[in-house]
Amino acid sequence: TDIWPLPLAQRYEAQDDWVRQYRAPLLHQLDPILLPDRSPGWCITHKFPLHARDDQLVGILCLSRDVVGLARRDSEQHLTLAVDRMTKHCEARQPVAELAALAGLSPERFANLIRRIYGMSPVGFVLRNRIRQACLRLRGSKESLLDVALAAGFYDQAQFSRQFKRVMGMVPSSYRQTRPSEHQGLWRWDGML
Repeated sequence: TDIWPLPLAQRYEAQDDWVRQYRAPLLHQLDPILLPDRSPGWCITHKFPLHARDDQLVGILCLSRDVVGLARRDSEQHLTLAVDRMTKHCEARQPVAELAALAGLSPERFANLIRRIYGMSPVGFVLRNRIRQACLRLRGSKESLLDVALAAGFYDQAQFSRQFKRVMGMVPSSYRQTRPSEHQGLWRWDGML
């Protein structure tokens, strides 16, 4: 609150609270910012929990990058609500028309903005967030593949396996057996996740 206007500071603090509560990374958040010239802009933010050797949460690492060349307009002020739903609640049904309505935009404008910001359609963005969520579950539990699939928002294990292999280049069971250092692209966003 000493640095940012109150609405921005409250959003950033709420993200920190989410990371502390879930003890999980919060990735690909669309955040309103003030650019160096104090004009409104956008950035993409990733927040990671930092743990001590005893697994105690000791901090949060925040990485942000500006969305260059995309001004923040008053008509797009609710875009963050739709992106939050796509990232924090990706397992839920996500019709583009509902997301657009949440953002207060036409479906075409909403889809164009998501494609401009993330380089993919809203459906592709939700799919990659579901895969990311599934990767975290595969690494951190002994849940059955069906349970992981359903928890991540897939209809069944077969659909999950097909989509997972298409995005990650391997089937979920193979991914689960790899060492954490071998996991492909879990935190990257260069066409994978």
